[in-house]
Amino acid sequence: MTRRRAYAITIFLILLLCYGYFMPKWGDWNANSRADLVYAVVDQGVLNINAYHENTGDKACFPGPYHLEEDRCEGDYYTDKSLGPSLVAVPFYAVFKVIAQIPPIQNMIENGNLPGNFTDTLNPEGRGALSTSIYQGMALTFMTFFAISVPSAILGTVIFLFASRFTPRLIHAFVLALAYGLATIAFPYSNTLVQHQLAAFGAFVGFYLIWRVIYEDAPVRWLWLSGALFGLATITEYPIVVVLGIIFLWAVYVYPKRIELWRVVVGAIPLGLIFVAYNYAAFQSILPVGYEYSTLWQDEHNAGFLSFTTPSLERLYGLTFSPAKGLFLISPFLLLTFPGLLLMWRQHRNQRPMTVALTLAIVGIFVIYSASIMWWGGHTVGPRYLVPILPFMALPIIAAFDALLKRSWGILLTGVLLVWSVIVVWVQTIGGQSWPPMDAFLLTIDLMNSSNTFLDYSLPLILAGDVARNYGGIVLGLDGLAGLLPLLALVVMIAVLVPAVLLRVEHRPQRAEIASRTV
Repeated sequence: MTRRRAYAITIFLILLLCYGYFMPKWGDWNANSRADLVYAVVDQGVLNINAYHENTGDKACFPGPYHLEEDRCEGDYYTDKSLGPSLVAVPFYAVFKVIAQIPPIQNMIENGNLPGNFTDTLNPEGRGALSTSIYQGMALTFMTFFAISVPSAILGTVIFLFASRFTPRLIHAFVLALAYGLATIAFPYSNTLVQHQLAAFGAFVGFYLIWRVIYEDAPVRWLWLSGALFGLATITEYPIVVVLGIIFLWAVYVYPKRIELWRVVVGAIPLGLIFVAYNYAAFQSILPVGYEYSTLWQDEHNAGFLSFTTPSLERLYGLTFSPAKGLFLISPFLLLTFPGLLLMWRQHRNQRPMTVALTLAIVGIFVIYSASIMWWGGHTVGPRYLVPILPFMALPIIAAFDALLKRSWGILLTGVLLVWSVIVVWVQTIGGQSWPPMDAFLLTIDLMNSSNTFLDYSLPLILAGDVARNYGGIVLGLDGLAGLLPLLALVVMIAVLVPAVLLRVEHRPQRAEIASRTV
């Protein structure tokens, strides 16, 4: 086994462990709305969520009308969200239904015999540990792990594999992949049944496969898979189409056998047809019009084109450097993207078209969301709509790492940026049982009166011992930050032992072969 493969397996295990160690946040309307569609399809064989809609405000009423005061729809309730996450989660919920019928688990659900400190994390003003809530919480945890956390861990691994092609130091690519997975807002959305990480997975892994076909003579049949991944990204997060279009044009430009790229287009069609069929069955339209019938935020949804108007510097500031949501205050190491692009242009001449494509994709997404009056994305960690572009921002950082980590001051600077990023991302992600609330600044763009999400909300919760539900607390009864100790121990164990064991196993047959030749 090569060192690259050993590092890749290590990254996958560390990321999957960190993503799966925490339970999804209950009361998350976005995730609940997507889960409701899964329940409706598997439990009842229907697309409406009439039987489940009370756990979310993110829903559509069609054909309507909807009476807000009574929360009553004269038609049917549907999720107003994109189809992708729910579609991927369906088979995993079907498996969970079987598991939930195992007697000990069924007894825990029905009687509310929750382990560890789980009950202590419930909202004291809530309804308590109802069997329905326990069942849906366990179901959400199970299908989120397989539908979101596993693809997210694979995505982090692919970032390592891709970046390793551009550096002589695999350890730099190793650090970059872990930084992406654990020190950006990819982390909180790798354990949430929402669209962002699944779209990032489809777009970036599909991009990587095309690159391998073009530059490393990988099998052309991989283009079918790339197309399917692009299809998944499209039905998961609609604006990602801009990035996919740039990638496809790049491929047409650099691939000598560009006629072969028809496989990418055809590979995306099956999921596209499912998407069209769903929209027509639910809303009598082949287009994704769910937001037009949302029960809330109608003024915002109907502004411009699906909330997109014209770009503004205020919104760009909000996305980038605002204390409430700014991406580069949460993960300042991502600022290395920009010198990384310049260095990649200079050092990898044969990859200049790719560098241009990366630049256009990154700038394009920032411009798109600076045009959205809903750029803030609700109760979130950071500007969640930017999550799908993060892998594309991470890749050129490998060139910046190579330049910085050969100098003492560069090591210090990189270390400070990474430590800052890890602390802020983790504190905002695991501080409390709910997402950080919206700030008035987000709606008014009042630059002088915005609060700092990290200092004003998340950090006080952490210092008070209010840490998101985790298996250290549920299994071992560890409270507060003590619940993270098993996670830390397991991460260190994986980081130290897995590469050593894998490389030793690989070297053993080689040593035996050498010994046999000397006999």
